Amino acid sequence: MIEYPKATDFQKATFVGTWGPSPIPIYDVPSMHALNQLVGYIKHINASNGTVLYRGQCSLYKQVVPSIKHDLSTEEENKARLEETMKAVLGEDSLLKFLGLKNTDVKGWELFQMLVIEAVFQHYGATTYCVDFVDNHWTALWFGLYQWDKSTSRYLLRNNSGCGEDGSYIIKSSQLEKVIPPTEPTLEATELAASKIAELKEHAKRAPISFEELVRRNTIRKFEVDHKSWEDTCRRISDYNKEIDRIEKNDHLFLFLYVADTNVSNFRGVYMGNETFTIDLRKALPSNFLRPCSQHGWVVRGKDVNYDFNSSISCVIRVNVDLAKEMLGLGTLLSQENFFPDDTIDQGYSILLARQKGTTCRDDSGLRSWEIVKTSG
Repeated sequence: MIEYPKATDFQKATFVGTWGPSPIPIYDVPSMHALNQLVGYIKHINASNGTVLYRGQCSLYKQVVPSIKHDLSTEEENKARLEETMKAVLGEDSLLKFLGLKNTDVKGWELFQMLVIEAVFQHYGATTYCVDFVDNHWTALWFGLYQWDKSTSRYLLRNNSGCGEDGSYIIKSSQLEKVIPPTEPTLEATELAASKIAELKEHAKRAPISFEELVRRNTIRKFEVDHKSWEDTCRRISDYNKEIDRIEKNDHLFLFLYVADTNVSNFRGVYMGNETFTIDLRKALPSNFLRPCSQHGWVVRGKDVNYDFNSSISCVIRVNVDLAKEMLGLGTLLSQENFFPDDTIDQGYSILLARQKGTTCRDDSGLRSWEIVKTSG
């Protein structure tokens, strides 16, 4: 059973709402230390449940679903094309050999072969029943910080404009509400508990002070204590409300922490879970496929095509765009050129493009029609 974070102090990370029907907690992190501690905590509490994987997104969509489910009106058509194309790959010995699927340990094991083929298609941009994840939260940050731009065919660095492009990745006010301070206590409204009144009556029988005076003095003391407590509460609420103002006025990216079912039998990076197949692409594929190596890539596929990915998400982390820029910097390992090496460098990508009917496209957007055809001879 997936464990959700319950603690409230992660290097001053702020609980800002929930996501999904579960509901899944959302935390805003103010620093790299808060991010690292929260990631580590999710791993710790789910250590017996599986491997925590990450998915970075620019927007907080309502659910995590495979690309084939994005448009239900075309699902059946895309499903038929997917199955037809995978069968075509199974019939091409040279491509199976390149994928490492002709080895004696998997030869004839069609389930394994089909899973790896669909995983490759997914990672290189095709429409499948798989969802992409990574096992490195730096990589996930990158995918939330950079957004695909169709006009330039590149991932562009997002700017902190003050609001989301369509508001979709700003937490709605119904999920993140300011706290109203309690009413200020007054001396006139301060009342002593019945047990305290009884105690003072007994005390008045032995003391030189009247019962009424004892009540007056104790009422003043209680009022002073109550008012000090009220001031402290108002100060905490004010700090919290200021934090909400800071959080809501900026753009954000989101990291989904998904607990993959990997405490099960596995072979060459393919984990046969109860409800899912989880594939570590670096183990399942030869390193001629460079993109999975660069991205620390995994994919997950539900055994049932209607599998609910939301059910295995433990936490959503929200990161301010400017903070993410500061944390990632401009290192070449965190660049489009590294994460999406072109087909002159990524031999696996080149092989797939060569088998794509009618393509002359060599950019990083992945398989377009992904109608793979056999090569002559």
